[in-house]
Amino acid sequence: MTVYIDVLVVLNLYINFFLVRSTALITRRECSPKRCLLAAVIGSLGSLVILLPELPFFAVAFEKTILGGFMVLAAFGRQKPVDYAVSALFFLVVSFSFAGLMMALWTFIAPLGMVFTNGVAYFDIPLVAVAAFTAAAYFTVKLVKYFADKRLHCNKICSVKITANGAEVTLRGLSDTGNGLCDIITGLPVIICSADKIREIAPQNVLDYLEGIAGGGIRLVPLKTISSEALIPIFRADKITIDGKSAAAFIGVTKNPMQSEIDCIFNPKIISI
Repeated sequence: MTVYIDVLVVLNLYINFFLVRSTALITRRECSPKRCLLAAVIGSLGSLVILLPELPFFAVAFEKTILGGFMVLAAFGRQKPVDYAVSALFFLVVSFSFAGLMMALWTFIAPLGMVFTNGVAYFDIPLVAVAAFTAAAYFTVKLVKYFADKRLHCNKICSVKITANGAEVTLRGLSDTGNGLCDIITGLPVIICSADKIREIAPQNVLDYLEGIAGGGIRLVPLKTISSEALIPIFRADKITIDGKSAAAFIGVTKNPMQSEIDCIFNPKIISI
């Protein structure tokens, strides 16, 4: 069967993008579209091993592991060794699960127009069909994550460390799935913080806005509570950890009072595995 390199690369670009997004979804790690695309490009170039003579299983596993390591680095950037190991492990589990599914499809059905060699799948079928299959697989991952998220602990007090503008603060944060506030543009969740507790790290234009001083470069999101509605400023922190685990979110600042023992409220879904 003839394998067209352009179709091979584009097809595996699509598949690897799905694998990276699935890993980010499961581990709750931030992965921008650009980084996700970069990782997918690296993975699609690795698909060229299908053109080599059939390799032993251990050689394929070694190649996939090394390639996966570079893809994880491209997708999630530099992380702590433990966080990197977790990201790489979940990515390899997702990748090998997909490879196992392709192997089963090839072994038991062997559809016409399909080649599976050296851990790489090639389909001489319409891309619409591949897109439908991948979308179904991605929906399955989201469904699994949905039920996993339902088991998250709520109403738990955690230690939240936020680093920004060369300073760090440690807050007492309430884990609450009722906080569904997200940035409209990026979709990233927002940790709602008391203004008095984060003055040390908040940008000056955010503090000026809270004092009623007009300024530019401020990002606002609508915050709705039982008693009021308001636009609150948000900013990006350099680093966020919750009970020692990394988290990806914006910091929202409010002057509204919180419970005496609470400095911020966050959705537990933001905590990375």
